[in-house]
Amino acid sequence: MNRIILCIILFLSVCHIQTFGQVIDSESYHNNIEAAIGIQGTPNSREGVDMRLDLSYGYFFYNGIGFRTGLTYTPEMLGFGQAIGAPISFAWRTYRLDRSYSPDTIDYDEYNPNYMLHQDYAGYVKEQVASGLLRLLTRIASNIEVDAGVTPGYLWGKRADSFYMTGDLGLRASWRISRFNLTINPAMHYILTDKVNMGDFDLSINSWDKWQLSLVFGVSVLL
Repeated sequence: MNRIILCIILFLSVCHIQTFGQVIDSESYHNNIEAAIGIQGTPNSREGVDMRLDLSYGYFFYNGIGFRTGLTYTPEMLGFGQAIGAPISFAWRTYRLDRSYSPDTIDYDEYNPNYMLHQDYAGYVKEQVASGLLRLLTRIASNIEVDAGVTPGYLWGKRADSFYMTGDLGLRASWRISRFNLTINPAMHYILTDKVNMGDFDLSINSWDKWQLSLVFGVSVLL
């Protein structure tokens, strides 16, 4: 147990040092490829909870807005069989806000004694506090990202032979080490498909089982 605690402390220390000192080049690293592993299933029972494998590609513009796509595989989904999907999502990440922040500077060439008396210090202080909190957040996690989209997929195996689709909403946090990111991605999925083809008949999915939760851990490389 002590070794595990020591490893966790060392891991967090390395992440903190790397993220604290990093400088993000706004003209580099628009792309990233990520491989991840975790679990997905219904929150009310262990039935249908199984491993989840992800392989994704993301592209981001200068303003932090981008998109993700890729493949996801689950060996057992709701007891129906294997599932493979192709998630497509829009994404927004926060560190672009931090590096784009540039407070207005005072033009000292036009300074006059009354200039400082008429400045909106309350607004300036609010901007500084907001910027400081954002910098603190992005140092803790070098990239906070929100994803929203859909996953069209296919179910097959011991019971099912059917297409399906889910609506997805996720949050991704990553710790940057050189050109690599260590990521954690909790997400919520809602199965938009009402029925699954079971061969001889269609089986309705109950409303509770339509809600799925996932938690995956991954490694991505910045390109």
